[in-house]
Amino acid sequence: MADDIDMLAGEYVLGTLDDAERRAFQRRLLTDPAAVAAVATWQERLSPLLLAVPEEAPPTGLWTRIGADSGPANDNGRLRRWQVATVAAALVALVSTGVALRPRIEPAAPAPQVAQQAPSPLFQSVAALSEQGGAPALLVTYDRDRKEMRVMPVNVAPRPGHSLELWVIAGKAAPKSIGLMREDGATALDRMALDLQQEMTIAVSVEPKGGSPTGLPTGPVVYSGRMVSLPTS
Repeated sequence: MADDIDMLAGEYVLGTLDDAERRAFQRRLLTDPAAVAAVATWQERLSPLLLAVPEEAPPTGLWTRIGADSGPANDNGRLRRWQVATVAAALVALVSTGVALRPRIEPAAPAPQVAQQAPSPLFQSVAALSEQGGAPALLVTYDRDRKEMRVMPVNVAPRPGHSLELWVIAGKAAPKSIGLMREDGATALDRMALDLQQEMTIAVSVEPKGGSPTGLPTGPVVYSGRMVSLPTS
């Protein structure tokens, strides 16, 4: 099963899932910490490739040839696994030869029929919070369009007589409180405007009942995790 999660996460990050598969996997991210961790691993694995060289236009006709060589879809599991490995290898090859992954091409002429707008994703960013690199204890999702954050406990140790306070750390800025966690389930926070262009960390500290009296963490930070932006198409 771990191989299947890794394969699906790889296809998700690489953008090779179709719309139905992508949305199904995104729903899985709401409840499966292993899937969240796999997505984060794939993004960390591939992000250096996108930053390794300056962007430049690909050779003339490259993307046309790629489109012409694309065969019909095949749902065979082994073939899909091979395709993920092939695409990952292709990313390495493209970067090593200085070919950008975001070609400068003119948009195609609109089709005569009116296409339905694709449904918006459930969320665009996710973080798996853990204690010192252990198994995920909380899942945090963020919808930038609605400015909504949801915090879902997975394996949170009770802290009798204390409150668990949520903090956001943008880049190297000081922690900023974003609210207290509920004791009886998922926590929903609205009107949350996060600048996702910065590296964003979500953390949880143990505070006196009712929250930190100083505006900064006063107790131990027990869980933390980096916010990861997910592909939307």
